[in-house]
Amino acid sequence: MVRHVLLLQPRPDATAEAIDACRVALDALVGRIPGLLDCHWGENFAAAQRREGFTYGFSMDFSDRASLEAYAPHPEHLPVAQRVRATFEKILVFDFEL
Repeated sequence: MVRHVLLLQPRPDATAEAIDACRVALDALVGRIPGLLDCHWGENFAAAQRREGFTYGFSMDFSDRASLEAYAPHPEHLPVAQRVRATFEKILVFDFEL
């Protein structure tokens, strides 16, 4: 199994509605993309000096690396990725095997 983690720093003009729309869109990918097992979204409650502006994040579990690699170009993922990039100015990715 592979865990795909993203830390997100919102754009200055990002609204609460736009951020929540990203959460909803990401959650909706589960069951629509082969090998994507789950998605967990959260708001960072770490002290401000420890989070470097990353106030949101999510993780996704994939059945294997091949599933994760197939996720990025998947047609269901592309508009969601575009929405996330439009809402967040800084995105940090960390992928690892479980």
